[in-house]
Amino acid sequence: MNKMIKKQLHHHQVNFEKSKNLQIDVFLEQIDSPANLGSIFRNAEAFGVETIWINNSNKKDLESTRFKRTSRSTWRNLKIEFYENYQSVFKYSKGLKVGLEITSNSRNIYKLGKIETDQILLVLGNEKSGIAEDILEELDEVYHINMFGKNSSLNVSQSLGIALHEVRR
Repeated sequence: MNKMIKKQLHHHQVNFEKSKNLQIDVFLEQIDSPANLGSIFRNAEAFGVETIWINNSNKKDLESTRFKRTSRSTWRNLKIEFYENYQSVFKYSKGLKVGLEITSNSRNIYKLGKIETDQILLVLGNEKSGIAEDILEELDEVYHINMFGKNSSLNVSQSLGIALHEVRR
C-alpha cells in the first residue's frame, strides 16, 4: 500500500483561515440560467461572500429545481438582496466596484488579489451580453481573465470562481 495516500477530508473537517479581512459582495445583472445562478451561489458561499445582489427578474429562479440542485443549499448561508436598478445598489455599496469583463482598458485578473481595500463589490454581467455599458461606466476597475484557447469566453460562474480565488489569495 502506498504510504503517500492520505485520507480525504470533508470540508467541515478543515478550518481554512481567510488570508484577508475583506468583505466581498457580488452583484449580478440578469442571469438567464438557474443552473448558472446555482453555481454562482456555490462559488460565493465557498469563498465567504457576504451578500449576493440579484435582479428582481431572477427572483423566481431561486424556486427552480435546477437552481436548488446546483446550489446544494448554499443559498441558506448567504445574504440575498434583490434590486430593481443598479444605481440603488451602487449607491448603497461603500466598497470598490469591480467588474469582470474584457474591455479596452481591463486589467489582468491576477492583479485583483493585490487590491488594497476592505470591501469589494464584484460585478458580473449576463451570460450572453456581459456587463451593460452604463454599468461599466460606473465601475472603479474592470478585470479580465486571460484566455489561451480558441473559445471567446468562460461561463459566468467559472469566471466568478477565478475572481474570488484571486481576491482571497
